[in-house]
Amino acid sequence: MTHPTPAELLELHFDEARGARAASLLRHARACPDCSRLLADLGWAERLLAVAPEVHPPADGLRRVLAAIEGLPAPARRPRAAPAAVLPSAAAVLAGGLVLALGGLTAGAVFLAAGCLLTLSLAPMLILEARDEQGAHHTAAR
Repeated sequence: MTHPTPAELLELHFDEARGARAASLLRHARACPDCSRLLADLGWAERLLAVAPEVHPPADGLRRVLAAIEGLPAPARRPRAAPAAVLPSAAAVLAGGLVLALGGLTAGAVFLAAGCLLTLSLAPMLILEARDEQGAHHTAAR
């Protein structure tokens, strides 16, 4: 038998492993000091949790955490230089022109379609990034 994963040992501990698989895991755990120790630690933690008093989070805990996060200063962002922001668009226009010149209309249409798909796949990330930047500006203005 190969060395079991912690997930397999958890299945053994919680009696979720069945039949020959459970027997194989148990044989291995009895012979392997590392696996035996992990199972013993799981038993210890379970017994400790069984006698520990039940603790509930404070009713206003989430509000306090969110208030603490809101109070943190926004990270400083450096504005991108204009040439660096324009460079990807300029490169795409040049590449499109080259594709049209060398490959014709069909290649140009494929290039355009690939560009549209790429833009659509990046749109959610760009929208979230822009929203985060707006939130940082609003937070800094407060």
